[in-house]
Amino acid sequence: MLRSIKKVFDMVKQEDPDTAITVHTIRMWCKEGKIKYLTAGNKILVDVQSLIKARPKHD
Repeated sequence: MLRSIKKVFDMVKQEDPDTAITVHTIRMWCKEGKIKYLTAGNKILVDVQSLIKARPKHD
């Protein structure tokens, strides 16, 4: 499932309001190859499943 960075950030924030993940963090993870993404023009579309696997787990 592909979503824009802003929509992915909103999903993460809704699930965990105290998350340390920011829009900038998601962009950096894309550039570093930590999560899968596609570009459509200037827009970056993030693979949500890839983000879920990549984000750190906290207990």
